[in-house]
Order: sequence, then structure tokens, then C-alpha cells
Amino acid sequence: MKAVVFAGADIKDYGFCGKYTNNAYIVCCDSGMRHALKLGVTPDCIVGDFDSTDMETFEFFKKKGVPVKTFPTHKDENDTLLGIEAAIDHGADEIIIIGGIGNRMDHTLANCNLLYYIHKKGIKAVMANEKNEIFVVDREIEIFGEKGEIISMIPLSMEVGGITTYGLEYPLYNGALSKDGRLIAVSNVMLDDYAKITVKEGCLLVMKCRD
Repeated sequence: MKAVVFAGADIKDYGFCGKYTNNAYIVCCDSGMRHALKLGVTPDCIVGDFDSTDMETFEFFKKKGVPVKTFPTHKDENDTLLGIEAAIDHGADEIIIIGGIGNRMDHTLANCNLLYYIHKKGIKAVMANEKNEIFVVDREIEIFGEKGEIISMIPLSMEVGGITTYGLEYPLYNGALSKDGRLIAVSNVMLDDYAKITVKEGCLLVMKCRD
């Protein structure tokens, strides 16, 4: 089952959302419910401490009978993690975070770590906005896109070994990336509409990006 978790970062263009939300279990995290409202989508579940919520939107969905899980403001988990846990509890085997990439870099980086949390549970994970898709890879990933799209790789573990790329302009064969190394693997380019990255050791963040 596919689940979409709406977090609170701004979205300027909602055109990318449809391919994710169709036939998905929808979880809204606090102010992330405004995205569901703008898309005309009724959430299956709303979670959070509601410290950043537009109350008019909140009441709108409550009147529709959407289940609400309320948590204290002072807690260990952030609202996005609460949404992820709700999706996992419902049986999701694929989770897409939308509204997780924003102006607050601390939130964005924390959400990248949440992708790893989802991945280690054996659940497919991606975080997306208008111009980016972010994946966690520790074995292999097939990437479908367009010729000229940007592919970047950033080590999530201290060292990632045995990296081999296919279909990218700057190839890497059995290479390594580390957090303390000089090799920077950003702004590679897709040669066609398909690319593949394999990893033998460690874990990568792989990003498909558009300017």
C-alpha cells in the first residue's frame, strides 16, 4: 500500500503531486493539511501537535470526520515522524513525503534522515517537491526521468563503497564516497531517460533534480 505523508514546507506548484496521491493513503502532519485542502484531497488521518495549524482548515477536515491524533507540543518526535509512523501502522510498503523540502534546512536534513529510517524498515521511501526527488540507496536504484536531468549522490553513511553508475555522463565504477573525502558526486547528468546506481557498502542519498 502506498502512503503520502504531507509535511509543512511550502509548495509553489502542485502539478507534481497527482502521480503520488492517486490511490494513496493520505496522512497530513499538522500544517501539512493545507496541501490536501488545496489539492481537493480528503486525508485518511491527521496527526500532530497543531502548533502551526490553520484552525479553519483543521475544523473543515474534522467536520468531514477525518480521524485526528493529537500529541503534546513538547515531545521527542517531530510531526513528520508521527505521520510516517501512522502510515507504517496502517501497513504502508511505500511512503512518499511531500512538503518535506523547504526553507528550513534543519527540517529538510532531518527529513532526509527520516527517509533512512523508513528505508531500514524495508519500506520504499522518497521525498519529493516540484524540482527534486530524494531516495535512499544501499543496494541499487533504477532512475526513470529525462535526458539532461541532474543526478547527485551524497553519502549518508560515513563511507559508501562499490558505487557503480550506468547511464550518467560522468561514470563511476566501483568507486567510493565518504563524508571526509574530496570526491564530490553532485550534478551528474542523465544521458537518456534511464539510469542505474548500484552500491556494495554503505548508504547513499540519491537526488534527481531540476533547476
